[in-house]
Amino acid sequence: MSPFISIIVPIYNTEKFLEETIESVLNQSYSNWELLLIDDGSTDKSAEICKKYVTQDERIFYFHKQNGGQASARNLGIKKSKGEWIGFLDSDDLWLPSKLTDQIEDVKRNNPDFIYGLGYYYYPERQEPLEPYDWISGERSGQQFFDILFHSCAVNTNTVLFKRALIDQVGYFDEDDIVRGTEDWDLWMRIALHVNKIYGSPKRNVFYRIHDQGIHLQNVRMLRGKIAIYEQYDNHSKVSRLTRIRQYRYVFRELINYLAEENRLDEIPSEFKRFKQKDPAGAGTIIQSGLIKILPLKSFVWVSQKIVYRISYRLESIVYFLFLR
Repeated sequence: MSPFISIIVPIYNTEKFLEETIESVLNQSYSNWELLLIDDGSTDKSAEICKKYVTQDERIFYFHKQNGGQASARNLGIKKSKGEWIGFLDSDDLWLPSKLTDQIEDVKRNNPDFIYGLGYYYYPERQEPLEPYDWISGERSGQQFFDILFHSCAVNTNTVLFKRALIDQVGYFDEDDIVRGTEDWDLWMRIALHVNKIYGSPKRNVFYRIHDQGIHLQNVRMLRGKIAIYEQYDNHSKVSRLTRIRQYRYVFRELINYLAEENRLDEIPSEFKRFKQKDPAGAGTIIQSGLIKILPLKSFVWVSQKIVYRISYRLESIVYFLFLR
C-alpha cells in the first residue's frame, strides 16, 4: 500500500511564486498525499490563491493564522496533518514531478526513518537558471548523521520526508525567534538522535529559488541562531568538548566578520565576550583579547581576519587532526 504523505507549505506574502509552487505538487506522479497550505498572516493575495486551489482539489486544505514565523506555520501544519509521512515545501520553491515517487521508492528500498535529497539553486532571472548543489548522500545511522550535522548541515527542508511518529519523540520546530532560519537544522539534529537509519538520496528533485527576500541572506540572524542551538549541546554526552569549541570558533568568527561587513561594529565587543566564555584558552582568543583592548574595532577585525585567524587555523588544525579523527 502506498504511504499517505502530508505536504506542509508555510506561506507569507509569496503571491508572486505561490501558484507555481502549488502546481509543482499537483504535477507529482505520486498521488497519495494531502497538501496543507498554512497562511502565516499574509497581507497580499496569497489567501485568495490558496482558496482557489482548495475548491479545485479535495486533497488541498487551507489554514490561516496570525503571523508567527515559518516554524509556527510548519508546526500548525504538522498538528493538522493526517499523513504517516511528513514533507515540506516552501512557498517560493518547486518540486520536480518525480520527487515523491522517487522518495517512496527509496523508502521501500532502504527503510529509513528520515530521508532527504539534493536539488538545484534556482535563479529565474539568469540565462542559465539552474545550479546543482551537492552534499553527502547514502545510508547512515542516526548517530553518524548527528555527528555530520553538528558541523555541517546542507539538508534542504524542501527535500525532507520523515515519519510523523518522530514528532511525538522529539517535539516540534522550535518557535523561538533566536533560532528563526535555523529551526530546521535544530529539528534534524534532534531527530538524528532518535532514529536508526537515515538515507540521503543523490537524486535532484527540488528547485530552491534564490531571491532577495530569502532568509538565507540574513547572515547575522542565522549565525546567532546556530550559536543558540550549539548551546543546547554544551553538556551533551554525544558531543565532545573539542568538537563544541571547534564549532564555536568557526561560527563566532563568521559572526564578527558579518557584523563588520554590515557596519554593526558596536555589537562586536559583546559577541567576542560571549566567544571568550566558550573558548577562553584558545590561541586566537588570547591574541584577540589583547588586540580588542588596544585597536579600533575596524582594525581589530582586519587584523583578526588577515593574521590571527590564519595563525589560529594552522594551530587548531593540528589539534583537530590528532584528537578528532
